[in-house]
This record gives sequence, structure tokens and C-alpha cells, in this order.
Amino acid sequence: MAQKIGQALIQEKKLTERQLAIALQRQVTLGGRLGTNLVELGFLTDTELTQALGRHLKMTPAQPEIFDSIPLEVIHLVPQELAQKYTMVPFRKEGRTLCIAMADPSELAALDELTFVIGCTVQPFLASESKIHAALETYYGLARPRRYVSLVASTAAGSGTGSDGAVEDDETEQTLPTIENFEHGLKPSYEELVHANQRDEIVAVLLREFSRVADHVLFFAVAEARVIGLMARGGGYAMDDFLGMEIRLDQSPLLRQAVEKQEPVIQLFAPEALGSGLTDLLRRYQPRQIAAFPLMAAGQVVGIFYADKQQVTGAFPYVDLLQQLTAKGGMMMEVLILKKKILEL
Repeated sequence: MAQKIGQALIQEKKLTERQLAIALQRQVTLGGRLGTNLVELGFLTDTELTQALGRHLKMTPAQPEIFDSIPLEVIHLVPQELAQKYTMVPFRKEGRTLCIAMADPSELAALDELTFVIGCTVQPFLASESKIHAALETYYGLARPRRYVSLVASTAAGSGTGSDGAVEDDETEQTLPTIENFEHGLKPSYEELVHANQRDEIVAVLLREFSRVADHVLFFAVAEARVIGLMARGGGYAMDDFLGMEIRLDQSPLLRQAVEKQEPVIQLFAPEALGSGLTDLLRRYQPRQIAAFPLMAAGQVVGIFYADKQQVTGAFPYVDLLQQLTAKGGMMMEVLILKKKILEL
């Protein structure tokens, strides 16, 4: 069996087992490649990661300086759509051979398609995602993707989004299910959670159930001292403005309290409770009640579900059941983390 990159880094004394475990947990909850998480945590530099991957995959790393001045005639050899699809950048042509930088040079489908399209031999070189995305922006005009926004397209259908990427605007008042109907509807969702294989599947189930009793539901991943917008249900705002939105916890008292207390925080709407970022996002309407439910996994808050009600009397509906749902989602997240560690540690 081929050795995993994490174990290879440990053997090379570039990483400790604890650092790898932290990065694996972060990869499950925040998404992205393991190497990207290692760099963002400060455990490795971008150069150290590229060199280690090169040794592990037995691939030649692309030298960082090659991205500084790539000839346009070389860039034009690879269509923008293909460069974006496979996260690759051509940087040199030597006779009938085109040299390209890739985050995953072992992706044979990419190499086969590129060879067919350009009609010449392709030689792949290894480069970090950050270097390639920067080059795609420079030479192809492709904006760098916001970090952690993963599998959005595959979950858009379940998130109430239209074909243009904006959340469908539905201003109609929601009919609240009876507590019996709501509780009964949770049972098949628990079955779905058991069979979830990735974070976004877990989040999609919880978003759907939250949306049965709330007008708008947003899910934020928690990363150190900030949160990052990942998935949502409900109308009244542009999805593009939410996806990848970063908010410092000290700028949003509602979200900060949910993290600190590790329990739901519910209150009447107040702009200062949400912070300017969330308030601007939701400015088209003013909910009467707002809530934040923390998603706990491995003893810490890894995500927050924001929910609100525009027309509501009495307390926020079914808090205990929503808290129970979120707790089960956190348990399944822990299962995914354990699976990841079993495979990598």
C-alpha cells in the first residue's frame, strides 16, 4: 500500500502526529486538500508542502519563479475552460512538449484530455493550489475561489437556489408544522445522517430541517476566530454575497456567544447583534427573532447554523428538537473525522 503523505511528513520530521490529527479534523469540517490545511494552520510553508509532495509522488515541482512571466503564446495553448476545470497552468513549451503546473499531476483524465485538445505531449509538474490559482487569476482573469466553498454546485438544488446562483426570493409567510409533525419528520433525516459520507451532506440535511421552522437558514464553518459562509436556504439575498463571506467572531455578538457558550443563542432582532456583515446581507428584510445553533464535533464548535423568523409569536419554535438535530449532526461529523484519521494516521 502506498504511504500516505501525512505519514511521510511525520517520518521526515516535518510534522507531528498531533499536527496531522488537527489538520485532518480541520479538513473534514472546513474542506479543501490536506496540504492546504497544513499550510493554513502554519504547520508547513507552501514551499515545504510542494517539496514534500514532490518527493512523495515522485513528481518534479514547478519552481515558484516560473509563474512570474509565462509567455502569452504558451497560455493560449490551453483553453481557459480546461485550465479552470483541472486547476492547471501551462508555463513552457519545449518542441512538441507542453509543460504544465498542476495541483494533482497524477490526474490521468486531465492529462489525457489536454493531450487530445492541444495535440502534443504534456509534461506535468507539481505546484500548490495557491500558486496555481494566483496564476489563473493573472493569466486567465479567473478570480481566485474563496477558500472552503466546496461542493456548492452539488448541493445547490437542495438549497433553494435558482439557475443564476441567487437564492430564490420567497416572501410568503411560512406555515409552522405542528410539533408532532416536525418531530415525526426528523426520523428519516436521522437515517440520512447515518449514511452521510461528507460534511456537506450532513449540513444539507440540517439546513432542510431548520428551514421547516425558520424563514432563512445560513451555515457558517468556524475557522479559528472567524466564520465562513458555506451553505444556505431561504430567500431575500444573493447567494454569491454569502458564499465565502468571512466574519470575525468579535464582530458578531450572536455568533460569538454561540461559540463561547456552546449552546443555542436566541434573541430579538438587533443589527448590532449580527454585526455589519450579516446585517448588510439580510438588509432586504428585518426578522423578528434571530438564533444561532452551534454544531459541535470533537469537543469544539466547528459550525454555526443561523436561523430567523419574520412572523412569529412566542418563543423561537422547537429549540429542543433543533438542538437535538444539531447534536446528531455533530456526532456524524465526529464519525467522519474518525474515519479520516483511521485512513491517514
